[in-house]
Amino acid sequence: MKFMKLLARIYLILFITSCNNIEDNLYLIDPRKFGEDIIFLSEIAEDIKYIPLDNSISFTNFKYLLTSNAIYVSAKDIGILKFNLEGSLIKKIGARGKGPGEFWYGMAFAVDDVNENVYVLDPRKITVYSPSGTHVRDIMIKEYGGGFGFSDLIVFNSLLFLPDYLPTGDSEYSWVLLDTLGHPVSKKRNSIPHFQSGIETEGCIYKFGNQVFYYNYFNDTIFSISSNLSYSGQYLFAQGDYRWPRERIVVTPQSLNTQFNRLFRPVKMFETNKYIFLEYSYLEKWAIAIIDKKSKKSFLSLRYEKTSNGFVVPRACLLNDLDGGISIGSINYHNNGNNEFITALLDPFQLKSYVATDSFKKSNPKYPEKKKELEKLAHNLKETDNPILVLVSLKK
Repeated sequence: MKFMKLLARIYLILFITSCNNIEDNLYLIDPRKFGEDIIFLSEIAEDIKYIPLDNSISFTNFKYLLTSNAIYVSAKDIGILKFNLEGSLIKKIGARGKGPGEFWYGMAFAVDDVNENVYVLDPRKITVYSPSGTHVRDIMIKEYGGGFGFSDLIVFNSLLFLPDYLPTGDSEYSWVLLDTLGHPVSKKRNSIPHFQSGIETEGCIYKFGNQVFYYNYFNDTIFSISSNLSYSGQYLFAQGDYRWPRERIVVTPQSLNTQFNRLFRPVKMFETNKYIFLEYSYLEKWAIAIIDKKSKKSFLSLRYEKTSNGFVVPRACLLNDLDGGISIGSINYHNNGNNEFITALLDPFQLKSYVATDSFKKSNPKYPEKKKELEKLAHNLKETDNPILVLVSLKK
C-alpha cells in the first residue's frame, strides 16, 4: 500500500514537472512588458504596392481574403466578389437573402486553395459555392456552436475549421473540424467551466506553415493544431487581473470607462517567419505589438489621432515610411511561396485626403519615387471608388 502511494506521488511530481517544463518552453505574451520602442514599416518591409479594385459593383462594409490567384471580398447586401490579382472583377458568387442557395450574414468566409470552393458562414449554417459560383450545398452547424454560434472559419487541409470563442461563456467546444460534406472529423471540448459572460467576446484563428492557431479571451493558451489534428500549446498569455474575467460583466457607462479600459483585449494575431503581430488594447492603448521571434524583443506600432470631438486617441496601425503614405490598419498576413506580405484595404477618400495634407507633402520616405506614384494614384481616384488593396512585401 505504501509502495502504491509512493508510486502515485512520483507520477504526480513527474506530471507537474512535465507541465511546468511545457509552460517554460512557451513564449509568454504579457502586454505589461511590451517594449515602448516605435517601429516603422521600412524596418520590416522592402516594398509596397497598391491595387485599386474594379468599380463595376460598388460596395461598403466588407471582409476580404487573398489567395494565390484571386482577391475575394464579402460585400454587404451583395455577395462574394471575386477579383483577379490586378483588381479586375471576375464574378459575383452567391447572394444575400433567405432563399435557397443564399446566405443571410456571411461576413466570415473561406476559400479552399485546392479546389477554389467558397464557404460562407452564417450563425447556423455554411453555404458552399463552386468556383463558378454555383450553389453546391448547405452544411448545418447548429448542433456544434454554443452561445451565438460560430463567427469565423478557415479551410485547413481541405477540412473546415470552426472556432468557438466562448462568446457567452457556455460553449461546449473550443473548435470543431468538419469535412467538406459537413461530417464531423475532430472536436476539442471546452475545458473552462460554463459561466455567463454578459457580453460577447471574440478570439482569433490564423494559419501559419502547416498549422492553424487558436485562442480566446479566457484561455491562457494559444493552441497550434497540426495537419494530423493533434494540438498543443504554442504561446501563453500571462496571468493577471488585466485578463478578461470568467464572470458576468454588467455593461454600464461606468464599466465601459473603467473596467473595460483596464482589460487586455488580444484583438488579432498572426505570425510571419520573423515576427509575431498582435493587435491589442490595454490601459486605453490600442496598438500593434511586433515581437521578434528570435530575440523576443517587442516593438509597438500606433499613431495618435484627434477625433471629431477633440479627443486624442491611439490607433493600431503600421507607420508607412516606405512611400510616406497613410498609416495601414486592419492588417492581415499573406504568403505566396517564399514571399510574405502584409495586406490591408484602404479607403480612397481617406487616401486622397491624406495625400493632400502637409504631413504627406513634407514626408521624406525611403522611396521618394514611390511617393510620386502614390500621389498620382490618389489624384486619379474618386472618393466614391471601391477600396484599394495594399500589398507590403516583408523582408526575408
